[in-house]
Amino acid sequence: MASEDDEFTMLFQDFYPSLCRFLECLLGGRAPLAQDLAQESFLQLHRTAWGTMPVGEARFWLYRVARNMAINEFRKSNTRYRLFDRVVEVMRPRARNPEQEYETQERNEMVLEMLQTLPEDQRTALLLREQEQLSYREIGQVLNISESKVKVDIFRARASLRERWNRISGLSRVARLGN
Repeated sequence: MASEDDEFTMLFQDFYPSLCRFLECLLGGRAPLAQDLAQESFLQLHRTAWGTMPVGEARFWLYRVARNMAINEFRKSNTRYRLFDRVVEVMRPRARNPEQEYETQERNEMVLEMLQTLPEDQRTALLLREQEQLSYREIGQVLNISESKVKVDIFRARASLRERWNRISGLSRVARLGN
């Protein structure tokens, strides 16, 4: 049977990369800060809750603590919420020519700007669902909210993004026709 230190090491190896990715998105691509906060989350887990918490709940505890640390970081620096553009890049194929590359970059920037306008709770729930592929129940555990609140937040985030995308796409089509 593995010792507590071995279990903690395995937990760290399993979840540190995804926790860093999650924090990076919340912090607008600031990788060094995301790594620091992820490490601090693991240290806090080890110091305060590791011996008393079931291993299965540690993942949710880590995401909750990391999210709270990121929110505290925003409050300290008084910055607007920004997201990391790799989320969009991963979903898009590489452009083949400079014109396509420019359009792709412009589209990515629009999506990031739209994500930034979402309320923090909706953005966090959407990122946990789409990027980390957590279930609604798991997201509820991370955010310490009901599963129905998670569903509402994700629905509203998607609807808001879809509405803004359609509005922006319509405006850009009109602009192109006018040229």
